[in-house]
Amino acid sequence: MHLGHNAMYSFTRYNGEKVRPGIANAAEGDAIMIQRWNAVVGSYDKIYVLGDIAFTNESLKIMGQLNGKKVLIRGNHDKLTMGEYSKYFYDIRATHTLAHEVLSHIPIHPQSLGRGSAKAGRSWCNIHAHLHAERVMLDGVPDNRYYSVCVEHTNYTPVTIDEIRASPAYQEWWTDMQNNMLAKKSEMNTETTTGLEWK
Repeated sequence: MHLGHNAMYSFTRYNGEKVRPGIANAAEGDAIMIQRWNAVVGSYDKIYVLGDIAFTNESLKIMGQLNGKKVLIRGNHDKLTMGEYSKYFYDIRATHTLAHEVLSHIPIHPQSLGRGSAKAGRSWCNIHAHLHAERVMLDGVPDNRYYSVCVEHTNYTPVTIDEIRASPAYQEWWTDMQNNMLAKKSEMNTETTTGLEWK
């Protein structure tokens, strides 16, 4: 989010484009994020905020204007005291797992996405932030194991887990994961059959 962070609006991407084009400064950007957040998040909605909220206590106070029961997944710039964050967040974590997703600030190493279930071909989709307007890439195209919820990718508006799961990128990851599970199951059945033949 980078609330109150004026420099964010002058940063450029690798290709020279502005990271947050069309917005002049933090005051304008903050106002857009507050309006769009409160338009889609109700007072009792649970919302995970994937880090890098604000650099100062003064900017952090903006969280008090935002609806919802908020959980902070801490980012690399979230260096204020726990006491300051606890004024606005009812829970603070490093990561969090849902049914098929792991939430983090910085994208998780790909080898960790299948830990504990890789033999079955199962993996996590990593919903993350940190990269702003960039994406996790694989062989020159966005890696469908990663889903960025940086405000630069969501039109400065929170997205629901249902919206993420219905997106083409997530559906592509889901299909790949299901195919991997079927392939691994077939391999395991072949290994079992082969083993029995040797006995």
